[in-house]
Amino acid sequence: MSASDFDYDVICYGTISADDLIYVPYLPTPRRDSQVQQNFQRLGGEAATVARFLSSWGLRVAIVGNAIGEDKWGRYIRGQLDSLPGIDTRYLVQRADVRTPFCRILGTPDGERSILGYWFDDAPKTALTEDLMRRARLLSVDVYGKGERDEAAQTARRLGRPVVSADAIWPDYPLAHLSDLIVISRDFLVGYFPGVYIYDHALELQRAGAGAIIITHGQKPVLAVDRYGRPSYIEPFPVTAVDTTGAGDMFKAAAIYGHLQGWDLVSAARFACAASSLYIAQPRGQDQVPNLAKVKELAGL
Repeated sequence: MSASDFDYDVICYGTISADDLIYVPYLPTPRRDSQVQQNFQRLGGEAATVARFLSSWGLRVAIVGNAIGEDKWGRYIRGQLDSLPGIDTRYLVQRADVRTPFCRILGTPDGERSILGYWFDDAPKTALTEDLMRRARLLSVDVYGKGERDEAAQTARRLGRPVVSADAIWPDYPLAHLSDLIVISRDFLVGYFPGVYIYDHALELQRAGAGAIIITHGQKPVLAVDRYGRPSYIEPFPVTAVDTTGAGDMFKAAAIYGHLQGWDLVSAARFACAASSLYIAQPRGQDQVPNLAKVKELAGL
C-alpha cells in the first residue's frame, strides 16, 4: 500500500500536556533562593510534541492519549493543537472533571532541566481503536503510562503497522517486543539499570523481540543497533545547548520521518542528530521546528 492509501502517516499515542518553562541561574536550595530570569509556556507531552514536529514537516498526524481538562492548561493545549495544520485532534478528549497534566520545568544555563509533573497519573486515557489504527501507516507511542500503551502497540502490530516507541527499556515488558524501533535516552536507561553495558542491553531487548534500537547520549555519539544486532555510532553535530527540553521528542520525530522516507537506520539517526542539534541551540523562549531543508543539508541527505 502507498502513503495515499492512508488518511494519516502517523498516529501519535501517549502523553498530551503543557510545559511551563522557568529559567533560573541555578537551582534553588533550602538556604538559597533563585530568581526567575524568564518564563515561557509551550505544548508538552511526548505524543503532542512529536505530532507537532512531524506535522511541521508535512506529515499527516492524528493524536490520541490522555484526556485534558477545560481548565487554563486544557484550553492552552487545545488552542495550540488546533492552530497546527496537519494534526487531527478529533480524538482528543476534553472534560470538565479532568485536571490537565502539565510540567513545571526549571532550566539552568548549562541547558539542563529539573521537572515537576502534575496530574499525569490521574488523567483518563483514551484507547486506540483498531479502526483508527487501520487508517495510519505507523504508530508512535511513549512508555509513560500503563497497559494502554501496550494495547495500542498490540493493535498496530495486529494490523501489520510498524511501531516506534520511546524509552521501552524493560525486556520483560510487552512494549519492548512490540516495537519495530525503540529510541532510548541513555540517561533514562542508566537511571533504571545502573552500570549497564549499553550495547549488551540493546541486544537483550532484541532477544526479547525488539527491532532496531537507537540510544542517544546528549551530545555524545549515538548508538544505532539494526534489527540484526549490528551496531553503528553516529557523531552528533556540535552545538551549544541552550535548552534540552524536548530534544528527545525531536530526535524520535526525526527518526520516524526518516523511517517513513525509507532511509536506512544510520541515515535516519544522522537526520535525527541534525534535527535535535538545531532544536536545542535556539535562544531561550524560541520553540521553532527546524526547517526540513536545513536539517537535511546538515545531515548530508
